This record gives sequence, structure tokens and C-alpha cells, in this order.
Amino acid sequence: MIEHAHKEKKAYVGVDIGGTNTVIGIFDESRVLLRKKSFPTLLPHLPAKTDHPAAFYDKLTEEIFGLAQEAGCTDGLALVGMGVPGRIDPYQGRAEAASNLGWFGVPFAEQMSKRLGVPVRIDNDVRIYALGELTAGAGQGYRNMLCLTVGTGIATAIIADGCIIRGNDYYAGEIGHDSVEGQVALCACGKRGCVETIVSAAGVVRLAREALEGEGGHSSLSKLDRVPTAFDVYRAAIDGDHASQAIFRYVGEVLAAKLLTAVCLLSPEAVIIGGGVAEADELLLGPIREKIHAGYVHARKPAILKARLGDTAGLIGAVTFASS
Repeated sequence: MIEHAHKEKKAYVGVDIGGTNTVIGIFDESRVLLRKKSFPTLLPHLPAKTDHPAAFYDKLTEEIFGLAQEAGCTDGLALVGMGVPGRIDPYQGRAEAASNLGWFGVPFAEQMSKRLGVPVRIDNDVRIYALGELTAGAGQGYRNMLCLTVGTGIATAIIADGCIIRGNDYYAGEIGHDSVEGQVALCACGKRGCVETIVSAAGVVRLAREALEGEGGHSSLSKLDRVPTAFDVYRAAIDGDHASQAIFRYVGEVLAAKLLTAVCLLSPEAVIIGGGVAEADELLLGPIREKIHAGYVHARKPAILKARLGDTAGLIGAVTFASS
């Protein structure tokens, strides 16, 4: 009787931690996604500000081991990579300032490595997302690109000659708190008129509310018996509502004006835009493409593309980063 050698089946784990939800992906050694699961990031009993989010560590550990078992990875974990929002030091594995989560000076990789029993590597979530799109999504074939996510907030990753640019103190690409001339809306950072007060889901909602206050009867949004969501504005725009279409055009033009300087400075081959607000597709991308292509004087204009992988980009990027 011939006994077949046991083929080890370990889990390759990618985690995308967001301000609202955390997504876990379990991959096999060939980087095939076996299982994916999402759960709320901010648990009710988490403190508002901490350097030791123990409850989240424990919850994430439980979910990773449980999902690995579901995926049939009975030989444990091979490696773990994570995208974490905010200012992240990938060399020390620290979340220096993840303000939306209340994490400051958190030794995240060290604490998760102790719980999981394998080395854990972390980096800023949008850089991990960009690595996923570069590896398997809309960024394939490019070595120079900007990759943005526009959702709860806005964040940008810079890829130059195939390398992630992190910058001094890991702040490269943080355009969300640059100011927009003439704007005075209060931002969560404490400043007024930040890009993020316009180019974000909350920004779209604020602009819709202001439009209704100014010309309520001229928009189909006025028929709602509640404050419209960003998705409501998108649906109204698709259905031909001029006020909603104007909101997305304005958001796109504001973003394009900020990106144009970066495009002239870095000369990327592509600008890739993902996140919830990017689901507006050409309502948002169209104005961005028009403004950047009109303002960029060189013949080879950068492609303006929608990200292709959704939340899987962060998972693929995390595993890729952990493997590097």
C-alpha cells in the first residue's frame, strides 16, 4: 500500500482594515482567494483613543483563525499582511496615527504577531490597495501611477518606477487635507475647506443638502423624506437629475485640480480611482479626465481609470506585501 505524503495547506492571509469594516481574505500558496469575510471595525466597547486596542486584536485574531479553518487550511498560517488606515510606519509595524480609529502609537504588527504566531507586516491601507491593483487589477502593466480611494475620506498612493513612495514621516499622497480656495466647511481634522470636505461620501451628502436648501424643488432628491445619502445622489444623477449630476461634476473637478499638480510633477502613466464614491464611474471620472487631459500639456496623457478589484485589492496587496 502506497502512502501519499501529506501536502501542507497553510493560509496566506490578507487583511484590509477600514474605518467602517475590516475585510479578511484567505489565500492558498498560489494566491487563489479561498474565503473572504467582513466584520465591523469599530466595536462598541473600543475606547475613543488608545495605544492598545486589545479588543480589536482579539476579535481580528479570532476571525482570522476561524476563516482559515473554514477554508480548509488546517496547517496554520504561512504569512499575514495588513492594510491599516492612517500614518503607518511599515518598518516598525506601528500605527502612528490612525485618527478615524483612535489609534496612536499602536505596535500593531508586534501585537498581532504574538497572537497569530507568525510575522505580520502592515502598511497604509491605500498603499496596500494600490499594490493590489498594480499586481492584479487596473494597474497591471504600469510602473508609474497614482492610486486613490474615495470613500469615507480620500487617500492617495504613489507608485514610481514600480516602487511605493512613502515620503517623510510616511505622509506622501495625503492630499485630503489640502485646502480648496473659497471653501469653509469644517473638516474632521479641525481645518476648514479641506479637499476631503468635498471629495468624500460625506462631502457629496453635504453638497446635496446645500443644493436642496438652495433649489430644493428643482431636484428629485427633494422628494426624499430624509437626508440623502451619497448613493441617493448617484442614483438621482443616473436618472437625469441635473443638480445631482452637477455635484459629481464639481467633486470631480475639485479632485482633478489637486491631482493635476501631482500629474505634472510625477508624470504617471495612469491615475486609478477606487472606493465607494468611485462607483459613480464616469459621473466622477469624466470630469477628472477632461480637466487633467486639458491641463497636462504633454502628448502622452495619463489614463484615468476606475479601480477593478473592489475590496479584494486590499487583500491581494496585503498578501503581496507580506510576501515581499
